[in-house]
Amino acid sequence: MTTPAEVTSRLAQAVAGAGPDAPLADRLGETCRSVLGADGVAIVLAYTQPQRLTICFTDDVIARVENLQDVLGEGPCADAYRSGRTVVAGIGAGDAARTWPLFAEAALRATGPLTVAAVPVPVCGDVLGVLSAYRTGTGHPAPASGLTTHLATAVGMTLLHELDLDHAEVAAEPTGVWAGRAEVHQATGFLVARLGLSPDDALALLRARAYVADIALGEIARQVLDRAVDLAADVSPPKL
Repeated sequence: MTTPAEVTSRLAQAVAGAGPDAPLADRLGETCRSVLGADGVAIVLAYTQPQRLTICFTDDVIARVENLQDVLGEGPCADAYRSGRTVVAGIGAGDAARTWPLFAEAALRATGPLTVAAVPVPVCGDVLGVLSAYRTGTGHPAPASGLTTHLATAVGMTLLHELDLDHAEVAAEPTGVWAGRAEVHQATGFLVARLGLSPDDALALLRARAYVADIALGEIARQVLDRAVDLAADVSPPKL
């Protein structure tokens, strides 16, 4: 049984040991994976916001799970971020298919059966992001709630202080460390201006094209900004 003191100690060692060849975010993710006994872990900030930022992912499986939730706008991590409560889901089980039909079908096709635990990362009473962990196969028990709560809290404070994140930026324009999400923000604005869409509709259009092309949302945003793709044809003409 890993105690809160042990969790804090292991995170502190990860922070202290971070060097130029081992980024802090990677060490943080690997430490979380080890503490939770998971097959893979991801940490994503501002989860459902346009300035969403992936801090780390430990393998391609969790990266695919996170990308599908980003593109589709649904899934256990999105629900955990919105509700502020831990969500555990079996991808390949009936409950996930009923709750997130698009995500569950796409994730099962992309990764096979998984158990995903999505834990809100709190900072100063708000939700900064989500720590997600998976184990291959369904039916795995949820991680101990006390352990996940303490781990997520420690991760939030580590990111806030060590990566110099200002939680106020989550609701503001993407700057500094948030600039990695700026292309989605810029592409959304480009579509608003060019096609006369609302920001929500423009983002939905980006997500739809990313889903059809089976690529990340950031990649389709870059293609739009580089004029490599034209999404005008994807918008139905107004009915007369």
